[in-house]
Amino acid sequence: MENQAQHLNSAPNGSAKQSTGKQLVGIIFMLAMATKMFLLPIYLLRSTGRDAYIIMAINGAADLVSLVVMLAAIKKAGDADFFELMVGLLGKIGAKIAVALIALFLFFKLNISVGETLAFYGTNVFTDFNKTLMIIVLLVFLAAAANHTLRSICRLNEFFVPIVGLCLAVLIAIVIMTSFDLANIFPALQNTGAFKHGLISHASWLGDFTPLILFVGRTKMKKHTVWFAGGAGVIGTCVALFFAIVMSAAFGNVPTLADTTTNISNILQFSMGNVYGRIDMISSILWSIAIFIEAALFSYAVCRCVAFVIGKNFHFRISLGVCAALYIVQVFALVDPVNFSAVYASVYGSAISTVFGIAAPVLALIGAVVNNKRGKQNNDDEQNRSVGDKTFIKEES
Repeated sequence: MENQAQHLNSAPNGSAKQSTGKQLVGIIFMLAMATKMFLLPIYLLRSTGRDAYIIMAINGAADLVSLVVMLAAIKKAGDADFFELMVGLLGKIGAKIAVALIALFLFFKLNISVGETLAFYGTNVFTDFNKTLMIIVLLVFLAAAANHTLRSICRLNEFFVPIVGLCLAVLIAIVIMTSFDLANIFPALQNTGAFKHGLISHASWLGDFTPLILFVGRTKMKKHTVWFAGGAGVIGTCVALFFAIVMSAAFGNVPTLADTTTNISNILQFSMGNVYGRIDMISSILWSIAIFIEAALFSYAVCRCVAFVIGKNFHFRISLGVCAALYIVQVFALVDPVNFSAVYASVYGSAISTVFGIAAPVLALIGAVVNNKRGKQNNDDEQNRSVGDKTFIKEES
């Protein structure tokens, strides 16, 4: 079964390692901020007003804890991938059940990425936006990503990281040059009831690092990779938090004005007019590449988990099935933003993300520790047998 797991999720050329430490760092930077800079600040503003950034900070800190656990699992796993670890930890049937549940959670998170992408481009970029057509174009991209290797996604992300970083730097510089009164985020925690409700009902955006289970056993780790990867997560989280603070300062007193058309670009236009032309819009569009990368990674992860569960390496057919399910959910179930909000900005959605955001990295780490102990025990047994054989030969002679 372990060989089957490795076969189902290996690169076409048979190489077990499909990413470098540098690529892992880039992926983590993107995941840390991608979905936390679209609709989440808006939902938090509506719910808690100027305290939105505090909840963002708590959510970011919780995700960073899960990242630390995941990095520890990647470090300890050696050459054993996540699926092998689950088989060794839970057995064949238990591993399939656990991976199936994780696949459902990844699909849950994939819908957040796709839904936010459609919302951003439908309300801020295109005047006449056909959601049905746009999602088909997006699904083609996701299907293509799912049919390639993890190495391909990592290389694509590696190309875009400098572009996204530059655009974020431009946006941050423009924000700093504006006349925003950042003191507007105070006083804090005036309505503790609204704060508690916002905290427990907006955790659906936790678990952004869950796709890193695919990097377990498949990343070329160097001496300081873990530290750089953790630093990338902290930087990405701080970037998302910075813009949440700006949003809180801009709308803290009038949270009802925050809607799906609210984003950094619109805030800057309102504040400065056309002083900087539309460089803010260009930068906003380019940094939104991060959410495309995240969606591709979630799509790839869902397909690999399904392949393991069914025991068949039908990546093309699996990707088509995942895209079809995604189309049905987005076009028929979540077509209304109210439905999207009811599902994801809810206690139930938050509970799902909290459980799986903790469970996935913890399972990976426990599996890695157990696998290491078994490997060490096997080595000790083999050495004992070898010593015993030599002793027997000596006595015979």
